[in-house]
Amino acid sequence: MFPTRPATTARHPSGRRRPPGTVAVIGLGRFGAALALELMRNGAEVLGVDTDEGVVQELNGQLTAVVRADATQEQLLRQLGVDEFDKVVVGIGSDVQASILVASRLLKFGHPEIWAKAITGPHAEILEQLGVHHVISPEHDMGVRSAHLIQGRVLDFVVIDEGFALIRCPAPEAVQQRPLDALNLRRAHGVSVVSVRRPGESWEPAEPGTVLYENDQVLVIGPTRKVQAFSDLD
Repeated sequence: MFPTRPATTARHPSGRRRPPGTVAVIGLGRFGAALALELMRNGAEVLGVDTDEGVVQELNGQLTAVVRADATQEQLLRQLGVDEFDKVVVGIGSDVQASILVASRLLKFGHPEIWAKAITGPHAEILEQLGVHHVISPEHDMGVRSAHLIQGRVLDFVVIDEGFALIRCPAPEAVQQRPLDALNLRRAHGVSVVSVRRPGESWEPAEPGTVLYENDQVLVIGPTRKVQAFSDLD
């Protein structure tokens, strides 16, 4: 379990930083708790911090360490050794002021990698202006994703960057029975098929000679409008 101690002694016994895979999650609401538990399942060491005693008790024993604390207090963050973790996630969602203040404290430490949840557009903009490395807008992103799932035949949708996405969809009939290199999808449709899954089989990388058939699923990457249009091909 991570000890509570001053930052001057918050290093690994060898004098190095903690081993890779240490994450502090500040704010253990639905988003923060789900993220922290999934990180644990993936083998990370996770410190959870929240002001709610009930939340702390519920997650006790499920994370490497969980602490009830007011993370807006700079000295307390240092005592917890938060500045020594590989990554810190600010998952505070209901209190924008606290979220911004915690992010500001972490940036003051010069922390190399900070992730923060934003609940509104202005909140995200402020976090970005502060210099937070990764700003997450789960409600906005889920709304965008759901819109694409509702339309057409898209089975899954992931935003890669502004205006660029990866989708999972059934192989359109228009591109079946011919090798991918003969279809030249990048020129014809502005997209690339990167992986294929046959019925009952695992995903495999798409090769130039790969032929698509009925009931195949594909992962397609490209501009958002174009991957959506590709999924709707007859």
